[in-house]
Amino acid sequence: MSFEGEARFFCGLLPPGRPPRRVLVVGCGDGVEAAHIARETGASVAGIDFGVSASARRPGVHLVRADARAMPFRDGEFDALYCYHVLEHVPGPGRAVAEARRVLASGGLAFFGTPNKSRLVGYIGGRATTWEKVRWNLADWGRRLTFRWSNERGAHAGFAADELGRLLGGAFGGVREVSVPYYAAKYPRLATFWTRSFRLGIGRWFAPSVYFVASDAPAGRTS
Repeated sequence: MSFEGEARFFCGLLPPGRPPRRVLVVGCGDGVEAAHIARETGASVAGIDFGVSASARRPGVHLVRADARAMPFRDGEFDALYCYHVLEHVPGPGRAVAEARRVLASGGLAFFGTPNKSRLVGYIGGRATTWEKVRWNLADWGRRLTFRWSNERGAHAGFAADELGRLLGGAFGGVREVSVPYYAAKYPRLATFWTRSFRLGIGRWFAPSVYFVASDAPAGRTS
């Protein structure tokens, strides 16, 4: 999926018949995903990022330059939160997750996606060129072989599913993995493969990213 595709999947996770009034996009970049979410949901959308330009504009979106670990919003201000490929870039990501929980209203839903640290090959399905994907994968394996395969050491490693689940579980009462429905939606002809491979445990080696939803409701983590 494109970045817009990730945002569309997030919108599909929101409770039907109860559209959110306020949505926060953490790590919004240039605001493309935030604008798509605004169009899909009709919600008032805010986006934060360190790199937001003061002159940046997106229809239906309020873009703010801010730190994910210290958000300039009130407690419980948002009904839903979207955070895709952000936590792996944040020093002390637990602080960002705690802030996400703080600004999410009771009963709200938060969506998180990061690169899958357990992957054998990354960047599949992305918008980069084939040569860029080859070069990035070679760089990733170089870091693995030299014991530098971590976010803290500058690698685009991300989190293994159990790591991300624990990180989110430190702040949210209900944490659920949605990697299988994500890949089934992205590759409908391979839906059975993804379902069975995750069930057997080998899907962890093929999935480029892992995806979770979190809320304040007590719930067990399931894949």
